Amino acid sequence: GDLPASIFHMQLIKNDATRWNAKNDVVAVFHTNAGHVTLNDEAYNAERNIATGNPFKALLADLIGRGVRVELCGATAAAHKWGNADLLPDVKVNTDAMARLTQLVQEGFIKISE
Repeated sequence: GDLPASIFHMQLIKNDATRWNAKNDVVAVFHTNAGHVTLNDEAYNAERNIATGNPFKALLADLIGRGVRVELCGATAAAHKWGNADLLPDVKVNTDAMARLTQLVQEGFIKISE
């Protein structure tokens, strides 16, 4: 499938921050229809009814390797019955996206929505 806009925009943000040597902390919270990008191959195949694995895993691994914190909404995970064993390495599950986004904004993060 096409590259989700959220991943493309995170790449731009991280690239700009690196180029400008700017201190940055990026947290990506995937929820509702975007949650599947955080799944490992087996869970992704089951969710999307395909056999080719998660096409976004290398992109997410690259972003995580560059310091992006990738999180899955706990409510989305619960609705799909996804557990930690279904997720890509270093993806964390939060309580739910709305509470987490509110918390991050209160900590001074700027919310960029897709």
